[in-house]
Amino acid sequence: MKRLTPMDIFNKDFKHVMRGYDIEEVNHFLDVVIRNYEQLIQENEQLKEQISLLKKNQNNTTSRQSSNQGDYDEVIHDILRRLDRIEQHFRR
Repeated sequence: MKRLTPMDIFNKDFKHVMRGYDIEEVNHFLDVVIRNYEQLIQENEQLKEQISLLKKNQNNTTSRQSSNQGDYDEVIHDILRRLDRIEQHFRR
């Protein structure tokens, strides 16, 4: 099924019948529906943008953490080598 747009709602025509609904009341209600629908579309777009930004930030944070982890591993390895040299010096 095709997704409705606010213009689809606005342009919708209903048949007139002898014992139908009050046209002004229906039109007023459709105006309210259109405004609410437009607000929902805007909110949905804003939320999609926020999700996109959060995903980008998360990816940046993850890559920085990976980079930092490599730096920490290198420092730890260097400390272990130094400790090994100190132990060897005292064993002599």
